[in-house]
Formats: sequence, structure tokens, C-alpha cells
Amino acid sequence: MKTNIKNILITIILGSSTLLYSCSDFLDLEPKDEYLEEDIFNDAGLTNAFLTNIYNSVQHGATEHNLDGLTDDVYFTHTYGQNAVNEANISESDLQWYDRDDNNSFRWSSRYKGIRYANIFLSKIDDVPPLGGYDLDVMKGEAYFLRAYMYAELVRGFGGVPIVKQPFELDDNEAMKVPRSSVKECLEFIISDCDEAIQLLPETVDAKNLGRATKGMATALKARMMLHIASPLFADRTVNTLSLNQYDGDRNALYQQAKETAKSVINSGIYALIDCNAGSVAETAENFRRIILDKDNSEKIFTKQFIVKGRKNNLVCQHGPNGYSNWSGNTPTHDLVQFFENEDGTLPEPFNEVGQTLKESPYEGREPRFYATIGYDGSAWGRPRPNQSVSFDPTPLGQLQCGYYELSDVDSEVTLTLPDNTEIKFKGINGVDTRQGPVEDWNGSYTGYYEKKLVDTSVDGQNYGQDVPWTYIRLAEMYLIVAEACIELGELEEAATYLDALRHRIGLPDTKTTLTLRGKAFSQTDMREFLRRERRAELAFEQSRYFDVRRWMIAPETNSKELTGILIYGRLKPGATQNRPYIHNEDKYDYTFIVRSLKFREDRRWDNKMYFAPIKRDEINRNPNLVQNPGMN
Repeated sequence: MKTNIKNILITIILGSSTLLYSCSDFLDLEPKDEYLEEDIFNDAGLTNAFLTNIYNSVQHGATEHNLDGLTDDVYFTHTYGQNAVNEANISESDLQWYDRDDNNSFRWSSRYKGIRYANIFLSKIDDVPPLGGYDLDVMKGEAYFLRAYMYAELVRGFGGVPIVKQPFELDDNEAMKVPRSSVKECLEFIISDCDEAIQLLPETVDAKNLGRATKGMATALKARMMLHIASPLFADRTVNTLSLNQYDGDRNALYQQAKETAKSVINSGIYALIDCNAGSVAETAENFRRIILDKDNSEKIFTKQFIVKGRKNNLVCQHGPNGYSNWSGNTPTHDLVQFFENEDGTLPEPFNEVGQTLKESPYEGREPRFYATIGYDGSAWGRPRPNQSVSFDPTPLGQLQCGYYELSDVDSEVTLTLPDNTEIKFKGINGVDTRQGPVEDWNGSYTGYYEKKLVDTSVDGQNYGQDVPWTYIRLAEMYLIVAEACIELGELEEAATYLDALRHRIGLPDTKTTLTLRGKAFSQTDMREFLRRERRAELAFEQSRYFDVRRWMIAPETNSKELTGILIYGRLKPGATQNRPYIHNEDKYDYTFIVRSLKFREDRRWDNKMYFAPIKRDEINRNPNLVQNPGMN
């Protein structure tokens, strides 16, 4: 049976200028939106274009909303079905957000579509005629890596999944009814594909090929998946009751393999941690943020590169403050804000109870990663506020304004009731970057915070995309994998060495000192907690948290917390005169910080069925050999 593969011409035009050149002789072919399979695999240029298209099947997280909105780190302002997931109101017939195609890294139909393309490629590549400028062995290695990565995402989302190694034709109805393999079998298949890729791929690529597969990517993926399957969830037999989702191998051996594999990436000489230390915490924070924002640096292992003029990465608009006419999509929770430690290694004073108030700013003296990650009231955004057509004289300063400010010329009166029932009444106006502000209030943050880490704050999000790649894997994760595996193996001294490397490069005290400051012991239990805190802070907004809380089996705690934000009220100090009220000014205003419940937006709760995502009922109807994950019927 002949196969028509559509839209390859579009991929050639948008994917790479090198592909345009090599395939120019084919631009006049008819029809112009498809090629026969035999044409594609008779020309190495078209074969490479087909391979480039497979990269588009690997879902990135540079979208308006992604997996982070399903964690205790983020509230997604516009819901899009994420609230149903966070409230555990989903089933095989009602997937809500899980069935969206633009942001879910383990959407079943999308990943299997990409796997089919990889299978077609691998079944044909050995017969493609050689052509100067194309390394067919490297191309084959790329396909093995891409297939492994897509299977890894499916396994992280669903547990064991069907392993399909060959392309099916439309009339292969019975052959397509492949049952789910166990997580052990899936892991072995992913490792096998990665090993095939490692044999064929280069160690590095040049600047014009950033994002294409390398040995380091395949090795890092192996380490990630070994650690994932070695984790407590896959050893559990009480909550994780489906046998194919249980790992029956030697977990200590798997931790050891994860450790050694991650160390091989660290010691390869290809990658290196960036020393972010600078003259101030603010400068150190910005250096840390550059690790994510730069197109390429010594820490990036696997990235998705974007074209600015195509607005392919528009996180500036999608996640930025409404006061800049942006959409405030993924907004940090107050729980995440309070989670970051202080710059001396101590933990912030508790400030988490709904209604709790503070007169002093809770944002002073924090560690650099806090300032790199969170946009909070009074923080610098990085570019002047635009001159919007609104009924106030806008400040040109790039500061976030998330509170009330007293004004004598405003008629509306604000009444603030404190937890002790004391009432404060004043005439006020809302901060610019709020749901009550004068600029696009429907896009304001409910939490009172904004995501900063992934956003180039110097860019006008309304008119330009940002030249920032999506980072799938970076070197810091390899250090965290080694540390976690060492802790689980009881090798605490070695674990501390790898954690210290991450902490020292941002000026934080070493692990043992920090444990002592917090009244903790240098024990496996306390080190495990320490590692988990470190991982949350280091990898915030990088789509790690969703999988981490599940594999560690701490989701019943983290995902049932009450969703909270912050309200900030400012009153003129005695004798101060109102001036430029939209500027956060501690000399003129006294502030009251109040923890705010957002239960009216999402009443978050955990159900153990949420450890694994549901397989869509339509898929089970097509393939009766599929077994549904528990609780999703």
C-alpha cells in the first residue's frame, strides 16, 4: 500500500534554510502539499525533511498553559479544563485538559502519531540512497532518540503503554490491537532505543542545528527514566494496583544505573555548570535566569529552538502581567513563593494560613532562584510599562503593582477586614497588574504573582515573540538525579557533593551547614526531604513537578493543598503626600500582606486515581486489549 505523507513541503519551508536549499529541485512538484512515500525515501533531502517533521511531535512546554498548572507551583488563570483535573473530576469519557493537543506532553494520540512517523522512518532509512551533505546514520540515530523520548513521555503519564515497533497500514486492524506492556518492558525498550541512538549520534551539533539529537540527549533521557521507574510509585502495591504499572526489578540496581548514567553526562566534558555568583543577589539571580533564557550555553542538553518573527514562543504575552497588556497565564501560587529559602539557607517564617497578615515584606532576603523565578509586587519587570490608553497617567517604570493604594481623589471606599475583625476603611485604587486594575483586568493574576523565569522581560509581548528556547533537559537535572540516587542508596556524602555544586554556583551554603541551620540531621530521611526541596526550587516551571510528586507519592499532600495567593493593601504614611500612586513605594506607604484563599477558583483535592492519566474511551473502543488505569472507568 502506498502512503501519502502530507505537509512535508510546509515543513521544508518553515523548518530550516538548509532544507530549503537541498530540496529546491522539488518545489515545483505536483501536488504541492504531499509526496508519495517512495519519493520521500528515494531522496536524502526529503528524508531529512520528514525527520525534521518528527521533531514537531515532541511537545514542548512553551505554551499558554502546561503541566505546571496541575501542580502546587502554578495556578492557570484561564482554566481550559485544568481546574477539572486539579479537582479530580475526570474520567475516560471526560478527559478535560488531558485531551488538549497544544500543551500535553503525553497526549496519547499525538505521541503515537509521532511514533508512527518514527517507525516509518526507521523502516525505510536503510534503503535511502546516499547523498552528499546528509549522514544517514546520524539521521537514523535521531529517529531512535525521538521515538525513545515520545515513549518516555507516555510512560511518565500513563505507566505501561503498548510498544509499537513497526508502521501499520490502514487495513492492519487486528495487528494494531496491541496490549499495554509493563513499565519494566517499556523502560527496557526506551533504553534500547537510546543505546541505538548513542552509537549513531554526534557528541555536539553546530549552531544552525541546535536542538537536533546528540549522544548527551539520549544518555540524559536514559538517566531520567531509570530514576523515574526506580521511584516509590512503581514499587507500591497498595495504591498502584495495576500490575503492569508496577516495577518488579531490582530498584537499587536501577538507582545505581541512573546514578552512573547521569554521571557519564556530567563527566563527558561536553557540559558544565555555570557559576552564577555575582556582586549582588539580584545579579546572581539574573545570571541564573540566563541559563534558561539563552539560546545555548554549557548547561543545555536538549532544547526546542524558536523563530522570533514567527511568534513560536510567545510566553512574554501568555505569562506576563496584564498591566503590560499580557495574559498572566501560568501564575505562581503563594505556596511556591513561600517555599524558596532565604539567602542564608534558613527557611522563611511561616506565612501560609489563609487570612494571615504581615506588615513587613515577605520577599526580602530570599535566595537568588526566588528572584529569578517569581514576579511579585514591587519587583522589577525588566522593561518600561507601555503607555496604555487608560484613565490614569501611567508610570514608565517596569515594576509590578499588585496592591491597593490610598488616594484622596478616588470616590470608591475600600474596607479591609483583618483576621482579628479589625476594619480598615480607606479610599483606594487597585494596582495596575491585578484583576481590578485599569488595564485588561480580565487577564489579571488571581494569585498576585507572575512567572518570570521563562520570560524575557525586555520584550514587548504584545508585538513580538521571544528568542528563548524551551529546555527539555539541562545539566542541573543530571546533578539532581545523581544526588537522589545516592540518597536512596545510602551514599549521603556523595549526594551532598552534587547538591553542593548546584548550591555553591548561586551562593547558597553547603548541604550539611544548611541542614544544621534548619535543625535537621544528616540522615537519609532529612536528606531526601532536602533533595526534594532543592529539585522543586531548581526546576520550577520546567514541567518536572507534575511527575515528581507522583513518583515520590507525595501528591496526596501537595495536590490537596488549598490554593492561595496574596492581597496587598497600601496606606499613605502619616505626613506623606500621594505621588505616582502606581509605584510600589515603601517610603510613602505602609503595606499589609494578606494570604488569600482561591478556593472559589479551584477547590483542589487529590484522588489516588490521578497517579496515572486516563486512556481515552475512544482508544479502548478501538483496541479492546487496552486496560484502563484504575479509577478512570
